[in-house]
Amino acid sequence: MAAATPFEAQDYECSHFVEFVRAALEHALDRLEPRERLRLGLYYAQQLTLAETGRLLKEHEATVSRHLARTRDTVREEVETKLSAAGLTDAQVARCCECAAKDAGTLNLEEIFGVRKEFAQDRSI
Repeated sequence: MAAATPFEAQDYECSHFVEFVRAALEHALDRLEPRERLRLGLYYAQQLTLAETGRLLKEHEATVSRHLARTRDTVREEVETKLSAAGLTDAQVARCCECAAKDAGTLNLEEIFGVRKEFAQDRSI
């Protein structure tokens, strides 16, 4: 059996790191307040604009943007903390995030947020 090429080894490593990120992300999202989770789901999973998200939540567009920024920071910190608690080094945590940013693989926000396909495509709400 031939040894894995460096590219194959990196690909294998990344696929595992993306799974670590997925589990940590789900954990982080579960810890959010319902309104924070809803705001993220509307904006990222359903791909609504800031204005559309604001209209649904009765918030100004700038308020939605500020809340999203704070929530993203909270989620990032939670993910990094969870990965570190799982025994990953700082370098491995950074590599996990790099792999997830480069190719999210099985990270499906619609699935994580539980968005139904037909609902996500109907932006008239």
